[in-house]
Amino acid sequence: MGVEFKEAEQNLIELIELYKTSITKKKRNEATTRLHLINKLLFECLGWDVGDCVCEEYQDSNFIDYSFRCPECLFILEAKKEGVYFELPTGEYKIRSEISYFLKHAPGVGEAIKQAVGYCQTKGAPYGAVCNGHQIIVFLGSRNDGHPPLEGKAIVFHSLETLKDNFLFAWNCLSKPGIMQRKLSSELLETITTPLPEKLAKTISDYPGFKRRNALQTDLQILSELFIDDLARLGEQHEEQEFLRECYCKSGAISQYATISRDILKARYSALFTDATAGPSMSPAMTKKGLNPELFAQSLSRRPILLIGDIGVGKTMFIKNLYQIEAEEVFSHALVLYIDFATTAALGKHLDDFIVDEIERQLLERYAIDIQARNFVRGVLHGEVKRFEQGLYSDMAPEIYEVKLVELLEKKTQDRAEYLSQCLRHIQKGHRKQVVIFLDNVDQRTDKFQEQVFLVGQMIAENWNVAVFISIRPETFYRSRLSGILDAYHPRAFTIAPPRVDEVVNLRLKYGISLQERGVGLGFSETVLVKTQNLHDYLEVLVYSFSHNRYLIEFLDNMCGGNIRVALEFVRAFIGSGHVDTEKILNKYHETGSYLVPLHELIRAVVYGDHEHYTPAASSIINIFDISSLDGREHFLAPILLAQLDRWGQNSKTSGMVPISEIYSYLQSLGFNPTQAKWCIDRLLQWKLIESPTKSTSDEIQQDPTHYRLTAIGGYYVKRLITRFNYIDPMVVDTPIIDPEARSELADVYSIADRLIRAQKFCSYLDSQWEGFANQPLAFDWNKARYSINRDIEYITGKIQIREDIIEEDNPNN
Repeated sequence: MGVEFKEAEQNLIELIELYKTSITKKKRNEATTRLHLINKLLFECLGWDVGDCVCEEYQDSNFIDYSFRCPECLFILEAKKEGVYFELPTGEYKIRSEISYFLKHAPGVGEAIKQAVGYCQTKGAPYGAVCNGHQIIVFLGSRNDGHPPLEGKAIVFHSLETLKDNFLFAWNCLSKPGIMQRKLSSELLETITTPLPEKLAKTISDYPGFKRRNALQTDLQILSELFIDDLARLGEQHEEQEFLRECYCKSGAISQYATISRDILKARYSALFTDATAGPSMSPAMTKKGLNPELFAQSLSRRPILLIGDIGVGKTMFIKNLYQIEAEEVFSHALVLYIDFATTAALGKHLDDFIVDEIERQLLERYAIDIQARNFVRGVLHGEVKRFEQGLYSDMAPEIYEVKLVELLEKKTQDRAEYLSQCLRHIQKGHRKQVVIFLDNVDQRTDKFQEQVFLVGQMIAENWNVAVFISIRPETFYRSRLSGILDAYHPRAFTIAPPRVDEVVNLRLKYGISLQERGVGLGFSETVLVKTQNLHDYLEVLVYSFSHNRYLIEFLDNMCGGNIRVALEFVRAFIGSGHVDTEKILNKYHETGSYLVPLHELIRAVVYGDHEHYTPAASSIINIFDISSLDGREHFLAPILLAQLDRWGQNSKTSGMVPISEIYSYLQSLGFNPTQAKWCIDRLLQWKLIESPTKSTSDEIQQDPTHYRLTAIGGYYVKRLITRFNYIDPMVVDTPIIDPEARSELADVYSIADRLIRAQKFCSYLDSQWEGFANQPLAFDWNKARYSINRDIEYITGKIQIREDIIEEDNPNN
């Protein structure tokens, strides 16, 4: 670790004394100057750590003396020999000076500044410096405000004594903490950064607007919410076991539709370990032969069993199918207590009280065991009763004896958790059945809450002689390993992989058809039944389409990222969408007996949602072409990064994980600055196009991620989605256009013909910005994507022309 401020200040004083008494003063060459002076200045006086620095980094046939990473490359220093003196005008010394002065009056220093600025711009590093060991000049090496760095100012410390006299200022500007906090920018930027041009959305009066639905679309939307979103709830109301038998899908094999490396998919949870030999062991809950037999073997131990899975992979379905269907025979000899932490009742109670209340309620309602009943209490506390019979009150009158006995039993039952544990042991002995407790939907709460549940579960498993299963998120598992909570108890963990999306969707739709055909009540009242033919036919269309159109399943499979809830939400968004011609679909189905939903109809419904125009605030789709600066090349920053992560992942031995320092180094080598790179990385992480080892998009994990990798969602964007007109079209209104002429040609249009023309103009604008990457061997190639977009536009244009020709032929006035 680098030195702290006080120690650094003392080190500077010692360096000054060393410099004053040095016999080689002003005779050191560049290498000796670096060894004797600059290294001490940087690492002992300015808080940098040796591990932050790369020396002699090759760049454009030259070598960069010092480049500092934290983890992005933020600071580049060019070393000069001690004898190169940084001259300032006599009597006009100021800490701030125009760079132009050095270019004009100190050519040697000016060339060094030019060289450092060149390195900064190539690497995208915002700050540069030149140093001769006893003087240092620091400046902005790359800027995004439209002003060349060489026209700016520099901060100059013309001696080590000046550095000491202004050490707090120097520390804030040049130390590692100061550089990371970008203090130099506020000191040297004199111009207000030019804001981005307004997006087209700003010119639309009712943006984003709401897409109106006709009566048919509205009815289908309402019914879809009941038959798709709440299908599991409906199954519980009528017959949960029937729902499980009809709709449960076992954890599937590796997706055949995945757009990323199969090795990455196989290693879904492998990145939870930085050391494969440390921490709890993990095994898949399902194997090719079925349930992992170790699940039952481990349940006999005095440790909780962890069921680890991402949100939406089906942990609840796995648990319920486990004890009701898959291992029904095994669990028929057990008392199963299922505690759902998704219920709002858990919020207002202490965790221990909630668990005790739930167990007591379920024992009574499911197994007719009332642990508060008089005879049951006396049976559980039989030993205490026997001791009382031989005790102090044994010779008292029966009335007094009974009162005192009741007081004793009441006191013993006041410690509810301890009494409940005695009850469960009594039940196990009397019923000769094991007690199994499932703590489910814990992952819908905070990480802290999940850890508390684990500790309670550990106590129950260890002291109550019951089997405990706990479902948690991978990121909680990861953080708890780092904090030592899991390592302290050595639990056994089993991973739950998501099922095949196509199977889930089709089984849900078919089950919806079955319920609809039987006229299942929807809960409005006992007399209201759904027998809507339109819903039946529409569900039939979807079953047929998701069985025969692989592109629909490819979209769902990749874009849901393993979250089955998201996949079902996409299906729900399609049913009754105002952006889908529902009447046309049903008419075609009724005329021909079939209709194959094309991919563009599903994409359109998902992109727009309930709105007339695309808005990232309410869409499930990110605008990958959005930018944070006036650098038009930034439109391609996200696709370039996603494609490069895919390339790295293909040859990775670390489950596709790439060090953040390598990512920054790559992006900065393309000329992007760290601010642009961080903005892009943060967005991609938030929208789940990339992931960290913790799989978290929040700041719950205290440690900053050190690695990232591409997700299936990110792979689909860069390989499929951005090559389609139905993605390009809505993004036009949300993308800043930095070219005024191109911006003036883009307007809010409605007809498909006008939108096709507008999309071509938008792509032509992107073509001009892509020229900045000419002849660079990138993993992403806009020209190939552009070719696919053109083909898609030509296909749609052809379909429109055919439709117009048919209308013209059918017009009797022609």
